Amino acid sequence: MSEPARTIGLPAGMFAYGVVALAIAFELTVAWWMLHPQVPPDYRAYYIDHSTTCLNQPVSGDYALGTTVSFRSEGRELAKPLWVCGWEGPAGDGTHAVGTSSRLRFAIPASEGGPLYLFLELIAVSREGHPSQRIGIEANGAELGVANALAGIPLEVDLEIPAEVVAAGTGSVDVILSFPDAIQMSPSDSDTRWRSIKLLSARLGTSPRPASAMKSPATP
Repeated sequence: MSEPARTIGLPAGMFAYGVVALAIAFELTVAWWMLHPQVPPDYRAYYIDHSTTCLNQPVSGDYALGTTVSFRSEGRELAKPLWVCGWEGPAGDGTHAVGTSSRLRFAIPASEGGPLYLFLELIAVSREGHPSQRIGIEANGAELGVANALAGIPLEVDLEIPAEVVAAGTGSVDVILSFPDAIQMSPSDSDTRWRSIKLLSARLGTSPRPASAMKSPATP
């Protein structure tokens, strides 16, 4: 009689080692993904690197060039499409900037080559020990200047956006306001809740305002 065929397999120990090796490889892969996630730059800056308090939102930026938009309660419908991030309100006489930076987006016609002229009306929050707020102003990634607002006193800022800066945008002018002096109003506030200014109104036009109306240009 012939002997029954015998099953040849790996020793139990080798099989166990293989399972452990696969588990370790999986854990290492997950760890690598956590350290090197494939995410958009804005997501990485806000959630991973914590290098900004302003998470870019996909707003339309719907805007008619030359229109002065109120950021008070009565202007909410026109202002809301411009809020990219870092805004709360409106409340009282304006819309609060929250965090250490805020963004606005103004959609412009593809044929608009610039230069364009930005007008901002704002007021610094009042808080003991904080007499003023500096506001860094950028457009399409280019620095335009720094304004200094005194607490409780409205400030009007007029800036030219050069043609090459306008051209750097893709159908819009994205304005970033940064607040190096932003205030932690409560001990429990994270930096995404810090306060600095209220924006009262904004305008982007193809011509500057009359010289008689320009009161407080920013410092280049």
